[in-house]
Amino acid sequence: MDRPIVGVTVSLDPGRRLSDGVESVYLKRRYGLAIAAAGGRPVLLVPESGVEGAVAACDALVISGGDDLPARLPRDAASPVPPAAGGTPEVAERIAWERRLLDACRAAGRPLLGVCYGMQLLNLHFGGTLIEDLRSARPDGLDHGGGGRICEHTVCLRGSHPALAELAGAAVASSHRQAIDAVAPGFEVVARAPDGVLEAIARGPLLGVAWHPEADATSGALYGWLVARACEARAARGAGPGAPATC
Repeated sequence: MDRPIVGVTVSLDPGRRLSDGVESVYLKRRYGLAIAAAGGRPVLLVPESGVEGAVAACDALVISGGDDLPARLPRDAASPVPPAAGGTPEVAERIAWERRLLDACRAAGRPLLGVCYGMQLLNLHFGGTLIEDLRSARPDGLDHGGGGRICEHTVCLRGSHPALAELAGAAVASSHRQAIDAVAPGFEVVARAPDGVLEAIARGPLLGVAWHPEADATSGALYGWLVARACEARAARGAGPGAPATC
């Protein structure tokens, strides 16, 4: 019970995907397996967890993969979410909830990893924009997957982010139909695909990657970085003697 707690957000289903007519939440198990393998204790976060309580209880957070997002979001997180291509009410609910989580996480100094949709939301929330349909916008680019398909491509590093230090030329599991267009102010681009598509952005303890590290060989590096930062965040809050030995 003394491992750092890593909260992971879930997708919402009003009763159309998992069980007809039954509201559900869902998350691929590989997120929890990756966090546990890196030394963390995964905990699923649902909207009912509450924002302040969830951030207070967690040493780090993961915004997991999800559905399509709009090209931009209003600066005020309380404003209605514009519809994305094929957007649904449950996606709007999730976006609004996770935007509040992002603000609380940043205010508390918690480390956070945004995965695919999570990276895109991170960029949108802090003032960036998205390419809504990557294949149409860049027909000569790589196949980045999406719609349930995973494609592999390598990544080209920019800068020296510690989570990516050993990943130059690594093959990653890509499954996104959208991509970052304008980068949010204050964020640094730390990786691109060979076709120039942005693959990772960072700002302090916030890191977003366009691929799914829990589904490829980069898992140890990315989730290992997150758990290490979670240990640091716990120690900074005075956990000191109670910090886990695995930290």
